[in-house]
Amino acid sequence: MMKRMRKTRVALALATVIATAGLSQAAQITSWDMSKVTFGAPTSITNPALIFDPFNYIAPGSLVDPNTGAVATDGFMPSGWSKYAGGYNLIPNGAMTWKERDTQGPGLSIVNIDDVTGENCVMSAGWNPDSTPTATQMSDWWGVDKKQCSDPFQSSKRFKVVSRVLDAPIDLTFNVLDDAKETRYRILQKYGNQTGNRVTGYTTQLGFVDANGNFTEATPGQGVAFSLRNGTKLSNATPTPSTMANQGELDSLVAHGLFGAPDKHHPAPGYFNPYVRATFGLLAGETHISTTGMAQVHRDLFGEWMPSNHLKGGYYFDMDLISYTDNALMANCDGVFDEAAALAGATNAGCTGTWVTYRESLTPTLNPDGTWTIPAPVGTDIRKPVPVDAATLAMWKADPIRWIPADIDDFANVNINEFIVIGNVSNWPTYDGNGNAKFTIRTTPTFDSTVAQAEPGTATAADFLVTITAPTTVLP
Repeated sequence: MMKRMRKTRVALALATVIATAGLSQAAQITSWDMSKVTFGAPTSITNPALIFDPFNYIAPGSLVDPNTGAVATDGFMPSGWSKYAGGYNLIPNGAMTWKERDTQGPGLSIVNIDDVTGENCVMSAGWNPDSTPTATQMSDWWGVDKKQCSDPFQSSKRFKVVSRVLDAPIDLTFNVLDDAKETRYRILQKYGNQTGNRVTGYTTQLGFVDANGNFTEATPGQGVAFSLRNGTKLSNATPTPSTMANQGELDSLVAHGLFGAPDKHHPAPGYFNPYVRATFGLLAGETHISTTGMAQVHRDLFGEWMPSNHLKGGYYFDMDLISYTDNALMANCDGVFDEAAALAGATNAGCTGTWVTYRESLTPTLNPDGTWTIPAPVGTDIRKPVPVDAATLAMWKADPIRWIPADIDDFANVNINEFIVIGNVSNWPTYDGNGNAKFTIRTTPTFDSTVAQAEPGTATAADFLVTITAPTTVLP
């Protein structure tokens, strides 16, 4: 496999290789146990007559999947999905999802000894979209560089798991090969709320599932533990709050595009609040993590965590006229929004309330190089959101290629950062005596009416709940 040469990281890579030289034989996660997975049918099977537009067409032979060696054929990705299709595999009470491009099925992969830093992680499956080209033909370089923990920021590194049933656990079980040493893994995850309900929090547990399907949380010292980045194991007796950990070490974050001040990774401030990041607070012990509530900056505007099938509406500006890249959120609906109706040309773009903006103005500026400068957002402590006038809405509706009403889907997801350490595998109840064992990461979403805060304008915190059963469609 072709390796990347990132000159800016050579010194770091050399230092890390020396520091981790003894880890190649340590207890190792070898694979995701997919024995309980129901695989989603690829697009090539469900819709072989799919008509491709210029942005999702894949030239036959132009793309190689580094995980399987499969090659794109007949306009489909190597795994049989069309480009940008929402891929999914069902798991009990949830699903593993991905958007088919550089991320590929089954949606999750294990990296042991990153090819640049030497670290280990659990991340999305696929290839690095920013691989350094070494030839003029796309088929010679795109899709040959398997995803690594150290891939660039915003290169689709997070695997995405969604819960589809409230109060019901989703389990990810991993196969482990033992040699009595310890290994640290970074968990790069996006977690989605597709329960159809508001969620006030969730718990994450490390443990074991027996032959009868019964889950038991691990005990302290048993050999599977949450840790800090440096490998220090956390304590159930004195759990660590996320406020005491470093950024990227113990987090549950709503997308920065919605809330948060600029930083080294995010040059633009968040639309709804340009100062404060919206997060779930976490309290982390050795074998379990619990949330302590959604950030007040989110609750004051929208109440508790929203489900994917009842989101807020946004009006977006498409800066590059490529519908599959991120667009700029310019306005939001302060009432109930219907995306399907909006895209069909409904009155007021599918919003039963008023379209308002948190930005300084609604006029993007075209730069000489062809890029756009988007007006900055204004914090609500400085100015209330301003209604969008009828003339502006009419202009947007007349230009549906550039101005697009859509769900703000980032509301239903949080980005999770955490670390685990595994070892002492021979003492696990799943150990088979031949060096093999399994452990499970269990996540359970909950709604607690006694602590829930109602969204402004609603009677109770549970208003707008759709169903307590799973939606009929899995969303990417």
